[in-house]
Amino acid sequence: MEYLDILKCPITNNPLRIANEGDFDALNPIDLESHALEIEQGLVDLSNTYFYPIVNDIILLLEHYALFIGENKDQRKATNINKKRVFDYYNEIDYVIKESKTIYEDSGQWVDYREVSKDYIRKSFCRAANFYAPTGKYFLDIASGPIGLQEYIDLSKGYDTRICIDLSFKALVQAKRNLEAAGRKGIYICGDITKIPLQEGVCDTVLCQHTLYHVPKEEQKQAVEELYRVGKPKSKIVIIYHWFYHGWLMNGLLNVVRLYEVTRYLGRELYTKYSKDKSRLYFYPHSPGWFKRSFEFSEQIEFYSWRTTTKMFLSLFIHKHLGGKAFLNWLSKMEDKHSKVLGRYGDYAAIVISKDKGG
Repeated sequence: MEYLDILKCPITNNPLRIANEGDFDALNPIDLESHALEIEQGLVDLSNTYFYPIVNDIILLLEHYALFIGENKDQRKATNINKKRVFDYYNEIDYVIKESKTIYEDSGQWVDYREVSKDYIRKSFCRAANFYAPTGKYFLDIASGPIGLQEYIDLSKGYDTRICIDLSFKALVQAKRNLEAAGRKGIYICGDITKIPLQEGVCDTVLCQHTLYHVPKEEQKQAVEELYRVGKPKSKIVIIYHWFYHGWLMNGLLNVVRLYEVTRYLGRELYTKYSKDKSRLYFYPHSPGWFKRSFEFSEQIEFYSWRTTTKMFLSLFIHKHLGGKAFLNWLSKMEDKHSKVLGRYGDYAAIVISKDKGG
């Protein structure tokens, strides 16, 4: 395995080796049956404590899939309930075909696919590439999902290998199909953004799109520090983030509608907290100020515009026969021209951490 040296055990932080016949003999048949996966190969941490299955060339470096083969106490702790909500959601979600690619079934809730918005939306899908080097060896796509849009596939076109890490095995199966169909090389890993199973400083670029705000609010700091850790010196870490009620431009323009959205969000979280129904996708947005004061490398953080608007705004105000396309063309130019202003006060920001500025 040519890239074994860049991996590590997310529990012990030890390097990994390829499992041998004796390691397979040590596995508990009951544990194997509970995974309901046909394990073809595996990796073992160098303390011989945890076995990680490899299925369909996808490496399951997630605590959930680790098999304990050690002699001492299992170090794993109970999973955070909000993290489990995200894990369950994305392992149970269905997929649909759009423009010959497989995407999440729920993407229409967040993305305006109407013709009038098409060019504007596609430009935002490509915008992350403005903030990192166009070429390199390893491109880390953390919480990659199925990579179902051509614009997302092209984000790593100048890189030798795209490392796709996601909580969802199902999403990685789809990502592998989509990237292979495009002739791109990938490494596919089931992993946790708060315990990225990669060695320090191995990635030329780190991209995290629409994921960090689904991490439990108390673990988002750890997740950002992990993204920073795996980036090489002089690399860029790009986080696409939704400010939601911290986005003052949409707060003002949507007004009562935004108040309704915030009230519904708070009510949903309160209901989920005290009910047995944990099926709703977890979401928590920190503020720009939180990013600027929470890290040793906060001075290396800049905000740029990824997209100013939400789907709700587009649905209410952008229409084909009311100059919607022309307005969005103008807005897209403003997002490029005044990127730092709209990155802080619009709804979706590209949070760019420059690891070449110290740290």
